[in-house]
Amino acid sequence: MASSKPSSHLVLLLSITLLLQVLLPATANPSPPPEKKPSCEKSDREMRFMFSQWMSKYAKSYSCPEEKEKRYQVWLANTDFIGGFRSQTDLSSGVGAFAPQTFTDSFVGMNRFGDLNIDEFVQQFTGFNATAAFQAHPPPITPLSPHSWRPCCGLHKIKTGELVSVSEQVMVDCDTGSFGCAGGHSDTALSLVASRGGVASEEKYPYTGAKGACDVGKLLFDHSASVSGFAAVPPNDEGQLALAVARQPVTVYIDVSAQEFQFYKGGIYRGPCSSSRVNHAVTIVGYCENFGGEKYWIAKNSWSNDWGDQGYIYLPKDVWWPQGACGLATSPFYPTV
Repeated sequence: MASSKPSSHLVLLLSITLLLQVLLPATANPSPPPEKKPSCEKSDREMRFMFSQWMSKYAKSYSCPEEKEKRYQVWLANTDFIGGFRSQTDLSSGVGAFAPQTFTDSFVGMNRFGDLNIDEFVQQFTGFNATAAFQAHPPPITPLSPHSWRPCCGLHKIKTGELVSVSEQVMVDCDTGSFGCAGGHSDTALSLVASRGGVASEEKYPYTGAKGACDVGKLLFDHSASVSGFAAVPPNDEGQLALAVARQPVTVYIDVSAQEFQFYKGGIYRGPCSSSRVNHAVTIVGYCENFGGEKYWIAKNSWSNDWGDQGYIYLPKDVWWPQGACGLATSPFYPTV
């Protein structure tokens, strides 16, 4: 007659199975350790004090306490974004020359856009519509010979020997085809300047950061640099763009719809951005190659020296897609004298 008692092997097998049933759930999906707040985290009181300092620096004021609180919360979120970006891209603090290090292409920092979320930023400081602009004012496309004259600095300086910083404010105030500081069309601004024969200097017509009444006298007569028209670089061709930039500064349109661009502070900016949907104009003033062999464009923005690297941004050059980094090769053009 068979024994009713389980064999020793079966008992051992059952014991191992029960043990695994207890241990496996605990190891397959381990619960994350409780998050520890960094010792350097500031209190709400400290952050509000920092916000008040930021407001003073940029002369910010708000219509009511509710609006101020809303802007503080946006500023706080942007501060967290900047801190998080830095923590991911900072050099590791190893000891010695051979310690492991992580290098970043670009970095970010707080600026005067700190109380705007990305949608507000894009709405207020971009707005270019490439299709509408170039259908209304198609510039003549002017291919350049590969044997064209090589780099110089600034069209007016090339022609006259004098480097003049020209007025952006005259475009903001007097170009009715654009939208002042809220965006616009560089080609309509150049058409305005060309029709008047020139443009005032930055010194005589300084930038204020807000749309004002057009100073007609300075628009018509007080010129420090002459402009007769403008021409387009063949689109989607960085080789042709380089030839044009070697002769003079060139206006290009790029996509600036990312928070990383809003708070860009330096380094080579590789995105995120679109290569086909452009919404903002910058001026490429040169190009370079670093010690690692990376080629990049040097572009001047119009958001004051507080943004970017003293008002400039560096964008990758000679990328494999024809539109260029952030779409910079889609529709470049330049003034003529």
